[in-house]
Amino acid sequence: MKDKTELPIGSNFGISMVESYGMFFRHYDFEKLLEFENEYNIIPKMHIYMVVKVPKTIFVSDCIKIDKEYIHLKIRIMDNRADNEFEVKVINKSKKTEQELEVVLSHNRDDIEIKDAVGNYVLKANSFMLLILNEYVMDCEVVYIGRSFGKEGERTVYNRLKSHSTLQKIYAEKEDDKSIFLSAWNYDRNTIGFISPLESDDQKSVNIFMKHMEISGRPYDLIRKKQEINFTEAALIRYFQPKYNDLMKYRFPSRTHTEYSDLFKEDIDYISLEIDTKRLCVKLYSEAALAYFKHSPFFDLKDKRSKYDFFRII
Repeated sequence: MKDKTELPIGSNFGISMVESYGMFFRHYDFEKLLEFENEYNIIPKMHIYMVVKVPKTIFVSDCIKIDKEYIHLKIRIMDNRADNEFEVKVINKSKKTEQELEVVLSHNRDDIEIKDAVGNYVLKANSFMLLILNEYVMDCEVVYIGRSFGKEGERTVYNRLKSHSTLQKIYAEKEDDKSIFLSAWNYDRNTIGFISPLESDDQKSVNIFMKHMEISGRPYDLIRKKQEINFTEAALIRYFQPKYNDLMKYRFPSRTHTEYSDLFKEDIDYISLEIDTKRLCVKLYSEAALAYFKHSPFFDLKDKRSKYDFFRII
């Protein structure tokens, strides 16, 4: 499997979507994230989401130790790796001892709550999130990709995922040794034009340059933000081919489907994506893509046949 596609030689024009912000969360975090997004403006409005499967992780209950300086935890990854237990230390800001605190593990032992006598949280954490926050690298299988935008970008991933039939199906079919996590992503657009040094047609070179300048100055006049999000979702699904994107993995909706027929008509020679999750300590993978920190898919859309192939239109 090729990890990286070489750019074709020649004069091309297209858009490159660069992942600039990503975060992982659980279904019970929706309300908090909406508050962070809308009221406090802490996180960007994100329109692309992925549902991922990760190895199940649990807190080892008899290895929880608390002193005035640290909370000592051991997390076990429930798979067949030889080294599957990791120790994590969390600063004990309360300065209270184990005898003064109440420790509660969830039914699955993947969430922990530590409270003082009056109910104040000393620690509230998830085992998987605690591992990646402490720079233990985890592999995440991408099983579904979607988008949420609305007319003018008012809908974000949290609005969509609060009620999602496919997500419920994924939860219902989850293996016992796996956990389901949700992730939200923000992408920034680079508008790029390539003029080959071998290009003999001066007028064609001028046209490409002028086209590049026009879109750079007014990017959303020619390709709307909504179309940009649709292209990004389409390219991600084409690349990862997630298990639960059954309809769009092999063929996008028909040519009469308004949003995707509009994409087909756009005068774009290619779309490329850049995803780098090293800072998040996770590697994304699927049945079609190996586990890497960095993924750089490239799709040639220069002619009608290439677009037919991208959208799987027959």
